[in-house]
Amino acid sequence: MIHVFRSIRRLSPLLLVLACGGSPPSVAPEPPPVEIFEPGDVFSRDLAWGDLEFLAALGPRPLGSDAAVGARRHLRDRLEGWGIEVRDVISDLDAEGRETLVLEHLVATLPGRSPDRFVLVASYDSGSYDEFAFRGVNDGASGAALLVEVARVLAGRELPYTVELVWLSGEGRLGRALGPDSDLRWLGSLSLADRWSTEGRLDGIRLLVAFNRVCDADLRIARDLGSHRAHREEFWRAARRLGRSSVFPSDAHYESFESSHTAFERFGVRRVVAIADTAFGGDEPPGLYAGEGDAIEHCSAASLEAVGVVTIEALETTGRRLAKIDRFARTPTAEPDAEPAEPEPAPEPEAEAPVPDLPESSPAEPETAE
Repeated sequence: MIHVFRSIRRLSPLLLVLACGGSPPSVAPEPPPVEIFEPGDVFSRDLAWGDLEFLAALGPRPLGSDAAVGARRHLRDRLEGWGIEVRDVISDLDAEGRETLVLEHLVATLPGRSPDRFVLVASYDSGSYDEFAFRGVNDGASGAALLVEVARVLAGRELPYTVELVWLSGEGRLGRALGPDSDLRWLGSLSLADRWSTEGRLDGIRLLVAFNRVCDADLRIARDLGSHRAHREEFWRAARRLGRSSVFPSDAHYESFESSHTAFERFGVRRVVAIADTAFGGDEPPGLYAGEGDAIEHCSAASLEAVGVVTIEALETTGRRLAKIDRFARTPTAEPDAEPAEPEPAPEPEAEAPVPDLPESSPAEPETAE
């Protein structure tokens, strides 16, 4: 059982390392160049892949390690280099039978016309296993690299809603102690959801998207049953328009899986979407390369690019749709005390035949209240 975090503290990266018994970080790999790229460009597969290579070269990045500090420093340098505001959110988390865990998240803010927020989350450190050194490239670094490039692209655009991009610490498997507690993970999203609930910051979230395991060379994003149906399907429509249906397949089976969105859903955030491939290197979860085989040689820059361009397209269409709903709610003829329901968006005209929302090869999705 996990207790709520007891205090919030600000620690420098060096103090965090020393507090965890480590030594100052060693020389990090050379970061990808940034000077020739400006905010506002289209999604760059080369930049996203360069960030993934950098994080992979750090090796395992378990909670509190030198490598995790190096990953966080790299992410901050990249974002601040493009003039993006970044802040630390640090929390202590108590879990039964463990020492206090220090979780340090990075939060970047891109102001929009509305203070209501689109929140994009991914982990940046890796889990740990007793049996081997877990590198956590697909499961841990891929979402982090993706979000850096998404942040760069969105920073050059006019946004209808404020976008917060969050790089979470403590999402990976702890791999310490015996028994079921050794599989404990998703602590970072739990601590942040708890904190934002206490601060009253969950109410302003219009959409929350969690990214992980998005660089498999044979990437097939799973349709998560726990995700908000209308917002989830916006990604599949965007993929069809952009010719990326091999990554967001129309015949994707519906699955229920845990990811960073789960904690926010438990705290009452309904508009959540999980973007992840549940089978790394195979058709059946967790896949051939999950665990010890999670390495960059099994990943692909094309997969990062596919998810990146689909994400940016889906965010834009979702933003336009919600802005239209908000304008309707402010008109004199609208009911003053009733917020209009978010409708299931109609399919956009396409050259190809429309793909049915419920593929024949998948079980029917249970109806849920929107």
